Amino acid sequence: MKKCERCGASNAERARFCSNCAAPFALDDAPSASTKTLVETAKTASPEAPLPATFADAAPSSGARLESSDDFYRALATIFATFGRIVAFLFGGVILFFKRCCVALWRSSEPSRTRFFSGVGRFGRDAAGSFAAIFTPSSRWLESEPPNFLLPSLVLFFLWTRPCALVAVVYSILSSEARQTGALTAARRRAVSARNWIFLELLCVALKAFCEAFDMSLPILKRLFF
Repeated sequence: MKKCERCGASNAERARFCSNCAAPFALDDAPSASTKTLVETAKTASPEAPLPATFADAAPSSGARLESSDDFYRALATIFATFGRIVAFLFGGVILFFKRCCVALWRSSEPSRTRFFSGVGRFGRDAAGSFAAIFTPSSRWLESEPPNFLLPSLVLFFLWTRPCALVAVVYSILSSEARQTGALTAARRRAVSARNWIFLELLCVALKAFCEAFDMSLPILKRLFF
């Protein structure tokens, strides 16, 4: 039995506080040999792990997901940066090419500049004539020189990338080949086919624009009338 030094009451040997006055008993400083053996065995078998400092340390799966997301965004940023460098390099090359062309034109002789500007003007007139010939009746075309719709077909193809414009490009090339060989009837017939495909391309573009405008205005119409 263990006697309390304050009130003198008797308590059990394993008691830490007095059952009468609740006074604490002094702990034994020297543990038994069996207790030491058990503690050393437990430390050897399972070493104590440090407590997690944050929630991320307690959840390694979340940390792994965060690291994978960071890697993904880092790779995406690298791809965009590489693409930007390529575009900047190409743009710089185009600017340098035009700059050198302008310098060479400025340093050239007067007849060379005259020929260059006359060629540019002729190209502009041909382009304007080909665009205007789309809406001109075929009966008003010149018999000896049917119009070439290659430039309008290419413009429409690069703007909207539809099969109709591609077919118009093919018919325009065939019309040019027939006109160079002297087959004016075949060139005229193929030019008419190219113009019809251009009209179909313009109709598809107008229909798509109308559908997009209707989809955009539908919520407004619902708010106004419903």
